[in-house]
Amino acid sequence: MSTVVLKGLVKKYGQNTVVKGIDLTAEDGKLVSILGPSGCGKTTTLRMIAGFEKTDGGEVYFDDKPMGKVPVNKRNIGMVFQSYALFPHMTVFDNIAYGLCQRKIKPDEINKRVEEIMKLVHMEEYSKRKPKELSGGQQQRVALARALVIKPDVLLLDECLSALDKKLRVEMQVELRRILEETGVTTFFVTHDQEEAMTLSDKIVVMNNGAIEQVGTPYEVYEKPNSRFVAGFLGKANFFEGKVTNVNSDEKYVVLENEKGTVAIPAEKAKIGENALYAVRPEKMRISKEPKTGALKGTIEHITYSGNISTCNINCGGESILCEVTNDMISERPQRGDKVFVTWDSASSVKIEV
Repeated sequence: MSTVVLKGLVKKYGQNTVVKGIDLTAEDGKLVSILGPSGCGKTTTLRMIAGFEKTDGGEVYFDDKPMGKVPVNKRNIGMVFQSYALFPHMTVFDNIAYGLCQRKIKPDEINKRVEEIMKLVHMEEYSKRKPKELSGGQQQRVALARALVIKPDVLLLDECLSALDKKLRVEMQVELRRILEETGVTTFFVTHDQEEAMTLSDKIVVMNNGAIEQVGTPYEVYEKPNSRFVAGFLGKANFFEGKVTNVNSDEKYVVLENEKGTVAIPAEKAKIGENALYAVRPEKMRISKEPKTGALKGTIEHITYSGNISTCNINCGGESILCEVTNDMISERPQRGDKVFVTWDSASSVKIEV
Protein backbone atom coordinates (compact mmCIF):
# COMPACT_ATOMS: atom_id res chain seq x y z
CA MET A 1 0.00 0.00 0.00
CA SER A 2 1.04 3.61 -0.40
CA THR A 3 1.31 6.84 1.51
CA VAL A 4 -0.25 9.54 -0.67
CA VAL A 5 0.93 13.14 -0.42
CA LEU A 6 -0.62 16.14 -2.16
CA LYS A 7 1.63 19.19 -2.30
CA GLY A 8 0.27 22.55 -3.44
CA LEU A 9 -2.34 20.94 -5.69
CA VAL A 10 -4.05 23.42 -8.04
CA LYS A 11 -6.73 23.01 -10.69
CA LYS A 12 -8.14 25.73 -12.93
CA TYR A 13 -10.95 25.80 -15.47
CA GLY A 14 -10.38 28.96 -17.46
CA GLN A 15 -10.20 31.84 -14.99
CA ASN A 16 -11.87 29.80 -12.25
CA THR A 17 -9.56 28.11 -9.73
CA VAL A 18 -11.50 25.17 -8.31
CA VAL A 19 -8.68 23.65 -6.21
CA LYS A 20 -6.48 26.22 -4.52
CA GLY A 21 -3.09 24.84 -3.60
CA ILE A 22 -4.07 22.12 -1.13
CA ASP A 23 -1.63 20.09 0.96
CA LEU A 24 -2.69 16.73 2.34
CA THR A 25 -1.22 13.40 3.45
CA ALA A 26 -2.99 10.03 3.58
CA GLU A 27 -0.88 7.60 5.57
CA ASP A 28 -0.37 4.02 4.46
CA GLY A 29 -3.51 1.96 5.04
CA LYS A 30 -5.66 4.82 6.34
CA LEU A 31 -9.08 5.97 5.14
CA VAL A 32 -9.32 9.69 4.45
CA SER A 33 -12.72 11.23 3.77
CA ILE A 34 -12.89 14.43 1.75
CA LEU A 35 -16.05 16.17 2.88
CA GLY A 36 -17.69 19.33 1.62
CA PRO A 37 -20.64 20.88 -0.20
CA SER A 38 -21.25 20.50 -3.92
CA GLY A 39 -18.73 22.47 -5.96
CA CYS A 40 -16.09 22.67 -3.23
CA GLY A 41 -13.48 20.79 -5.31
CA LYS A 42 -13.51 17.40 -3.58
CA THR A 43 -14.25 15.27 -6.66
CA THR A 44 -11.79 17.29 -8.76
CA THR A 45 -9.14 16.54 -6.13
CA LEU A 46 -9.95 12.84 -6.34
CA ARG A 47 -9.71 12.91 -10.13
CA MET A 48 -6.27 14.55 -9.93
CA ILE A 49 -5.10 11.79 -7.58
CA ALA A 50 -6.36 9.25 -10.12
CA GLY A 51 -4.82 11.07 -13.06
CA PHE A 52 -8.13 11.76 -14.84
CA GLU A 53 -7.49 15.50 -14.42
CA LYS A 54 -4.18 17.18 -15.12
CA THR A 55 -2.94 19.42 -12.34
CA ASP A 56 -2.26 23.11 -12.99
CA GLY A 57 0.13 23.29 -10.08
CA GLY A 58 1.58 21.12 -7.35
CA GLU A 59 2.15 17.38 -7.40
CA VAL A 60 0.68 14.05 -6.28
CA TYR A 61 3.11 11.57 -4.70
CA PHE A 62 2.66 7.84 -4.09
CA ASP A 63 5.38 6.80 -1.61
CA ASP A 64 7.55 9.80 -2.56
CA LYS A 65 7.19 9.03 -6.29
CA PRO A 66 5.78 11.98 -8.28
CA MET A 67 2.78 10.91 -10.34
CA GLY A 68 2.30 13.95 -12.57
CA LYS A 69 3.70 12.23 -15.65
CA VAL A 70 2.36 8.76 -14.84
CA PRO A 71 -0.74 7.86 -16.90
CA VAL A 72 -3.91 6.59 -15.24
CA ASN A 73 -3.38 2.97 -16.29
CA LYS A 74 0.09 2.94 -14.68
CA ARG A 75 -0.91 4.33 -11.27
CA ASN A 76 -2.32 1.05 -9.90
CA ILE A 77 -5.43 2.63 -8.44
CA GLY A 78 -8.84 1.13 -7.81
CA MET A 79 -11.89 3.34 -8.18
CA VAL A 80 -15.57 2.97 -7.34
CA PHE A 81 -17.98 5.48 -8.84
CA GLN A 82 -21.41 6.59 -7.67
CA SER A 83 -23.01 4.66 -10.54
CA TYR A 84 -20.78 1.56 -9.95
CA ALA A 85 -20.20 1.36 -13.76
CA LEU A 86 -20.63 -2.41 -13.93
CA PHE A 87 -20.75 -4.11 -17.32
CA PRO A 88 -24.40 -5.18 -17.72
CA HIS A 89 -23.63 -8.03 -20.13
CA MET A 90 -21.05 -9.64 -17.84
CA THR A 91 -21.55 -11.92 -14.85
CA VAL A 92 -20.41 -10.93 -11.37
CA PHE A 93 -17.30 -13.10 -11.81
CA ASP A 94 -16.39 -11.53 -15.16
CA ASN A 95 -16.99 -8.00 -13.88
CA ILE A 96 -14.61 -8.58 -10.99
CA ALA A 97 -12.05 -10.34 -13.19
CA TYR A 98 -12.03 -7.62 -15.84
CA GLY A 99 -9.08 -5.64 -14.47
CA LEU A 100 -7.00 -8.79 -14.03
CA CYS A 101 -7.71 -9.84 -17.61
CA GLN A 102 -6.55 -6.45 -18.86
CA ARG A 103 -3.30 -6.96 -16.94
CA LYS A 104 -2.77 -10.33 -18.67
CA ILE A 105 -2.82 -12.27 -15.39
CA LYS A 106 -2.76 -16.06 -15.80
CA PRO A 107 -6.23 -17.71 -15.71
CA ASP A 108 -5.46 -19.81 -12.61
CA GLU A 109 -4.36 -16.72 -10.71
CA ILE A 110 -7.45 -14.82 -11.89
CA ASN A 111 -9.73 -17.58 -10.61
CA LYS A 112 -7.95 -17.68 -7.26
CA ARG A 113 -8.00 -13.90 -6.70
CA VAL A 114 -11.59 -13.44 -7.81
CA GLU A 115 -12.79 -16.24 -5.53
CA GLU A 116 -10.87 -14.73 -2.59
CA ILE A 117 -12.28 -11.25 -3.11
CA MET A 118 -15.84 -12.56 -3.59
CA LYS A 119 -15.59 -14.25 -0.21
CA LEU A 120 -14.31 -11.03 1.33
CA VAL A 121 -17.35 -9.07 0.08
CA HIS A 122 -19.75 -11.97 0.72
CA MET A 123 -20.71 -12.40 -2.95
CA GLU A 124 -19.42 -15.91 -3.65
CA GLU A 125 -22.97 -17.24 -4.17
CA TYR A 126 -23.71 -14.70 -6.90
CA SER A 127 -20.80 -15.28 -9.28
CA LYS A 128 -22.97 -16.21 -12.27
CA ARG A 129 -25.55 -13.45 -11.93
CA LYS A 130 -25.72 -10.31 -14.07
CA PRO A 131 -25.80 -6.83 -12.47
CA LYS A 132 -29.54 -6.40 -13.21
CA GLU A 133 -30.21 -9.46 -11.02
CA LEU A 134 -28.54 -7.84 -8.00
CA SER A 135 -29.73 -5.37 -5.39
CA GLY A 136 -28.09 -1.97 -5.05
CA GLY A 137 -26.00 -3.12 -2.11
CA GLN A 138 -24.86 -6.22 -3.98
CA GLN A 139 -23.88 -4.13 -7.00
CA GLN A 140 -21.88 -1.88 -4.71
CA ARG A 141 -20.03 -4.92 -3.32
CA VAL A 142 -19.21 -6.11 -6.84
CA ALA A 143 -17.86 -2.68 -7.80
CA LEU A 144 -15.74 -2.64 -4.65
CA ALA A 145 -14.47 -6.18 -5.31
CA ARG A 146 -13.52 -5.23 -8.88
CA ALA A 147 -11.51 -2.28 -7.55
CA LEU A 148 -9.78 -4.33 -4.85
CA VAL A 149 -8.98 -7.52 -6.79
CA ILE A 150 -6.15 -5.80 -8.67
CA LYS A 151 -4.47 -5.11 -5.29
CA PRO A 152 -4.31 -1.35 -5.80
CA ASP A 153 -1.85 0.92 -4.05
CA VAL A 154 -4.65 3.45 -3.57
CA LEU A 155 -8.44 3.06 -3.55
CA LEU A 156 -10.63 6.02 -4.59
CA LEU A 157 -14.33 6.06 -3.68
CA ASP A 158 -16.49 8.80 -5.23
CA GLU A 159 -19.88 9.12 -3.48
CA CYS A 160 -20.15 5.36 -3.83
CA LEU A 161 -22.88 4.91 -1.20
CA SER A 162 -25.12 7.80 -2.19
CA ALA A 163 -27.34 5.74 -4.52
CA LEU A 164 -28.44 3.45 -1.70
CA ASP A 165 -31.41 3.99 0.60
CA LYS A 166 -30.61 5.12 4.14
CA LYS A 167 -30.95 1.73 5.87
CA LEU A 168 -28.79 -0.03 3.29
CA ARG A 169 -26.30 2.84 3.27
CA VAL A 170 -25.79 2.50 7.03
CA GLU A 171 -25.30 -1.27 6.67
CA MET A 172 -22.79 -0.76 3.86
CA GLN A 173 -20.82 1.75 5.92
CA VAL A 174 -20.10 -1.00 8.43
CA GLU A 175 -19.29 -3.50 5.69
CA LEU A 176 -17.07 -1.06 3.83
CA ARG A 177 -15.07 -0.31 6.97
CA ARG A 178 -14.64 -4.04 7.63
CA ILE A 179 -13.46 -4.74 4.09
CA LEU A 180 -10.99 -1.86 4.06
CA GLU A 181 -9.55 -2.84 7.43
CA GLU A 182 -9.01 -6.39 6.17
CA THR A 183 -7.32 -5.27 2.95
CA GLY A 184 -5.35 -2.40 4.50
CA VAL A 185 -5.48 -0.31 1.32
CA THR A 186 -4.94 3.46 1.50
CA THR A 187 -8.32 4.98 0.68
CA PHE A 188 -9.77 8.35 -0.28
CA PHE A 189 -13.52 8.62 0.17
CA VAL A 190 -15.36 11.61 -1.30
CA THR A 191 -18.73 12.40 0.22
CA HIS A 192 -21.05 15.23 1.16
CA ASP A 193 -22.63 13.08 3.89
CA GLN A 194 -21.30 14.06 7.32
CA GLU A 195 -22.50 10.84 8.98
CA GLU A 196 -20.65 8.70 6.44
CA ALA A 197 -17.45 10.66 6.97
CA MET A 198 -17.72 10.36 10.76
CA THR A 199 -18.46 6.61 10.60
CA LEU A 200 -15.80 5.55 8.11
CA SER A 201 -12.80 7.83 8.48
CA ASP A 202 -9.44 7.74 10.15
CA LYS A 203 -9.08 11.33 9.00
CA ILE A 204 -11.60 13.89 7.74
CA VAL A 205 -10.70 16.67 5.32
CA VAL A 206 -13.30 19.45 5.22
CA MET A 207 -13.16 21.45 1.99
CA ASN A 208 -14.87 24.72 1.11
CA ASN A 209 -14.55 26.80 -2.03
CA GLY A 210 -11.52 24.89 -3.33
CA ALA A 211 -9.51 25.06 -0.11
CA ILE A 212 -9.08 22.88 2.97
CA GLU A 213 -10.80 24.33 6.05
CA GLN A 214 -9.67 21.68 8.54
CA VAL A 215 -8.04 18.25 8.75
CA GLY A 216 -8.34 15.95 11.74
CA THR A 217 -9.83 12.83 13.24
CA PRO A 218 -13.64 12.69 13.34
CA TYR A 219 -13.46 13.61 17.04
CA GLU A 220 -11.17 16.58 16.46
CA VAL A 221 -13.15 18.02 13.58
CA TYR A 222 -16.50 17.63 15.34
CA GLU A 223 -15.53 18.61 18.87
CA LYS A 224 -12.93 21.26 17.99
CA PRO A 225 -13.96 22.97 14.73
CA ASN A 226 -11.56 25.73 13.74
CA SER A 227 -14.01 27.82 11.70
CA ARG A 228 -17.67 28.74 11.59
CA PHE A 229 -18.00 26.83 8.31
CA VAL A 230 -16.69 23.57 9.79
CA ALA A 231 -18.83 23.86 12.92
CA GLY A 232 -21.93 24.51 10.82
CA PHE A 233 -21.26 21.96 8.09
CA LEU A 234 -20.21 18.99 10.21
CA GLY A 235 -23.33 18.51 12.30
CA LYS A 236 -25.46 21.22 13.90
CA ALA A 237 -24.23 24.17 15.93
CA ASN A 238 -25.49 27.24 17.73
CA PHE A 239 -23.37 30.36 17.34
CA PHE A 240 -22.88 33.21 19.80
CA GLU A 241 -20.89 36.19 18.59
CA GLY A 242 -20.10 39.64 19.88
CA LYS A 243 -17.75 41.90 21.78
CA VAL A 244 -16.79 40.59 25.21
CA THR A 245 -17.99 43.12 27.80
CA ASN A 246 -17.58 41.05 30.94
CA VAL A 247 -15.97 37.83 32.22
CA ASN A 248 -16.91 36.45 35.64
CA SER A 249 -14.37 35.80 38.36
CA ASP A 250 -13.75 32.10 37.61
CA GLU A 251 -13.56 32.83 33.82
CA LYS A 252 -16.34 30.40 32.95
CA TYR A 253 -19.03 32.91 32.07
CA VAL A 254 -18.88 35.53 29.31
CA VAL A 255 -21.08 38.48 28.35
CA LEU A 256 -21.24 39.20 24.61
CA GLU A 257 -22.65 42.36 23.05
CA ASN A 258 -23.66 42.76 19.41
CA GLU A 259 -26.13 44.74 17.31
CA LYS A 260 -29.01 42.58 18.56
CA GLY A 261 -28.28 43.15 22.24
CA THR A 262 -26.40 41.47 25.07
CA VAL A 263 -26.21 37.79 25.94
CA ALA A 264 -24.47 36.05 28.83
CA ILE A 265 -23.27 32.50 28.08
CA PRO A 266 -21.23 29.80 29.82
CA ALA A 267 -17.85 30.04 28.09
CA GLU A 268 -14.11 30.04 28.70
CA LYS A 269 -11.03 31.76 27.27
CA ALA A 270 -12.18 35.31 26.63
CA LYS A 271 -10.67 38.77 27.16
CA ILE A 272 -12.72 41.87 27.79
CA GLY A 273 -12.89 44.00 24.65
CA GLU A 274 -12.17 41.27 22.12
CA ASN A 275 -14.56 40.08 19.43
CA ALA A 276 -15.41 36.46 20.14
CA LEU A 277 -17.35 33.67 18.42
CA TYR A 278 -18.48 30.52 20.22
CA ALA A 279 -20.12 27.37 18.83
CA VAL A 280 -22.21 25.06 20.99
CA ARG A 281 -23.53 21.70 19.78
CA PRO A 282 -27.28 21.17 20.39
CA GLU A 283 -26.71 17.89 22.24
CA LYS A 284 -24.51 19.74 24.77
CA MET A 285 -27.43 21.93 25.84
CA ARG A 286 -29.95 21.20 28.58
CA ILE A 287 -33.45 22.58 29.00
CA SER A 288 -35.45 22.98 32.19
CA LYS A 289 -38.72 24.56 33.22
CA GLU A 290 -37.11 25.67 36.47
CA PRO A 291 -35.01 28.88 36.54
CA LYS A 292 -31.26 28.22 36.45
CA THR A 293 -28.38 30.56 37.24
CA GLY A 294 -26.98 31.96 34.00
CA ALA A 295 -29.61 30.25 31.86
CA LEU A 296 -31.04 31.67 28.63
CA LYS A 297 -34.79 32.05 28.87
CA GLY A 298 -36.87 31.12 25.84
CA THR A 299 -39.97 29.58 24.32
CA ILE A 300 -40.09 26.31 22.37
CA GLU A 301 -41.40 27.16 18.89
CA HIS A 302 -40.99 23.82 17.13
CA ILE A 303 -40.11 20.22 17.99
CA THR A 304 -38.82 17.50 15.66
CA TYR A 305 -39.24 13.98 17.00
CA SER A 306 -36.65 11.46 15.76
CA GLY A 307 -37.17 8.39 17.89
CA ASN A 308 -34.69 8.63 20.74
CA ILE A 309 -33.99 12.33 20.11
CA SER A 310 -36.22 15.41 20.09
CA THR A 311 -34.79 18.57 18.53
CA CYS A 312 -36.27 21.77 19.96
CA ASN A 313 -36.15 25.16 18.23
CA ILE A 314 -36.16 27.67 21.08
CA ASN A 315 -36.66 31.42 20.69
CA CYS A 316 -34.35 33.13 23.16
CA GLY A 317 -34.77 36.87 22.86
CA GLY A 318 -35.14 36.74 19.08
CA GLU A 319 -32.34 34.21 18.58
CA SER A 320 -33.25 30.68 17.42
CA ILE A 321 -31.40 28.04 19.40
CA LEU A 322 -31.35 24.30 18.67
CA CYS A 323 -31.37 21.93 21.63
CA GLU A 324 -31.42 18.13 21.40
CA VAL A 325 -32.83 16.08 24.25
CA THR A 326 -32.67 12.31 24.65
CA ASN A 327 -36.27 11.21 25.08
CA ASP A 328 -35.62 8.30 27.44
CA MET A 329 -33.56 10.53 29.75
CA ILE A 330 -36.34 12.96 30.61
CA SER A 331 -39.49 12.46 32.68
CA GLU A 332 -41.62 14.91 30.72
CA ARG A 333 -41.34 15.50 26.99
CA PRO A 334 -41.03 19.17 25.99
CA GLN A 335 -44.01 20.69 24.23
CA ARG A 336 -44.42 23.52 21.75
CA GLY A 337 -45.04 26.76 23.61
CA ASP A 338 -43.23 25.68 26.80
CA LYS A 339 -41.29 28.40 28.61
CA VAL A 340 -37.85 26.92 29.27
CA PHE A 341 -34.37 27.75 30.53
CA VAL A 342 -31.35 26.66 28.47
CA THR A 343 -27.99 25.86 30.08
CA TRP A 344 -24.73 24.09 29.19
CA ASP A 345 -21.26 23.62 30.61
CA SER A 346 -18.73 26.34 29.81
CA ALA A 347 -16.36 23.72 28.34
CA SER A 348 -19.00 22.96 25.69
CA SER A 349 -18.61 26.46 24.22
CA VAL A 350 -15.97 26.01 21.53
CA LYS A 351 -14.16 29.27 20.79
CA ILE A 352 -13.60 29.88 17.09
CA GLU A 353 -11.21 32.39 15.59
CA VAL A 354 -13.09 35.35 14.15
